[in-house]
Amino acid sequence: MADNIFLAVFTALPIITGLLIYLYVRKISIHIKNANWLKLSIGNILVFVFLCSLILLGGEIYYRFIYDTTDSFGLTKVSTDWESRHYKFNNYAVRDSMDYNLKLSGKPRITFIGDSFTAGHGIANVENRFANKIRSIRPDLEIHVIAYNGWETGDELITLRKLSSAGYEFDNVVLVYILNDISDLMEQWAKAQARIHAIKPGFLFEHSYFLNILYYHYFAAHDPDISDYYGFVDKAYNGPLWEKQKERLATIKQSMDAAHVKFSVVIFPFMHALGPNYKYREIHNKIDAFWKSLDVPYLDLLSVYDSYPASALVVNAHDAHPNELAHTIAAKAINDFLNKNVLKH
Repeated sequence: MADNIFLAVFTALPIITGLLIYLYVRKISIHIKNANWLKLSIGNILVFVFLCSLILLGGEIYYRFIYDTTDSFGLTKVSTDWESRHYKFNNYAVRDSMDYNLKLSGKPRITFIGDSFTAGHGIANVENRFANKIRSIRPDLEIHVIAYNGWETGDELITLRKLSSAGYEFDNVVLVYILNDISDLMEQWAKAQARIHAIKPGFLFEHSYFLNILYYHYFAAHDPDISDYYGFVDKAYNGPLWEKQKERLATIKQSMDAAHVKFSVVIFPFMHALGPNYKYREIHNKIDAFWKSLDVPYLDLLSVYDSYPASALVVNAHDAHPNELAHTIAAKAINDFLNKNVLKH
C-alpha cells in the first residue's frame, strides 16, 4: 500500500510543480519589468523541483516496472521482487521446473547440491541455468538440483543427511563448491550478515523502488563488511578455518563412500574477479590439492573461464553471480566432465 502511495506522490509532483510554473510564468510575464532577484530565484527553484520530480518519477517507473534483475546479496526491493517472480519451487522446496522422486527411475541420477550459483540466482528462466541445460541435452540422465540461496558447506552437509534419512536414493552426487562456502565458519561474517540484513533504510527508502536501489548500491559500495567480503574469505583459507572446512568436506565424501554413492565436485571461481590478475588462484590450488588427495574427481571451472573478462560472465555490475553465458559454458564443461570422470564407471 505504501509503495503505491509513493508512486502516486511521485506522479503528482511533476504535475503540481508544472502547474505552479505555468501560473508563475503567467503572473510574472505581466509584471516582467518589476521582476527582482527574489522572484527570479523562486522561478528557478520551481523549475529545479520540477526537473527533480521528473527524475524521481522516471526512476520509480523504471525500477518498479521495467528493470528486472538482481544484486549479489538480494538486498534491494527490485531483487526481492525478481526472486518472487522467477523462483518457482517444486515438491522438494527447491527451485526447478519439475518435481523429484525419492526412488531411482532406472536412469543414472545426477544430484547437484549447492548454493545460489547452482540455484541460478540472476537467471530469470530456470531452464537457462547449467543443470537444466545439461538435462535438456541429456535425456538419458535424471538431473536433480538441491540448491538454495545462501547455503554453505554446513547447510549442504545437513541437507544430504536429511535426504538420506527421508529415503532419497542417491546415485551420483556433484557438490558445486564456491570459494565462500567456508563462510559459515567465519564468526565475523555471521555477525556482519545479521547486521546487514537487520538494517532498515527508513520509510522513504523502504517504499520507493528508485530511492531503495540508490540507497543499497551506495550502502554496498561503502559498507566495509560487504566491500571487503572477499577479503574475509581469502583470510579464511590461511588459518585453522580451512582445516575445519577440510574436515567437513571429507565427512561428505566419507558419507557418500559409506552409501556407495559416486561423489564428484565442480568448483566455481569468484566470477567478478576473473581475469589475468585473478587473486584467488592460491585458494583454488589448495582446494584442488585437497580433492586430489581424497581421490575425488573434480572440475575447476577457473581454467574454463580464464580467457573471459569478468564483465562478460556476471549477471550485472551489482551481481557477481554467473550469467546465462557463464551457465552455458559451465553446462558444456560439466557435461564433458561427467562423461569422462563419473558416468564412465
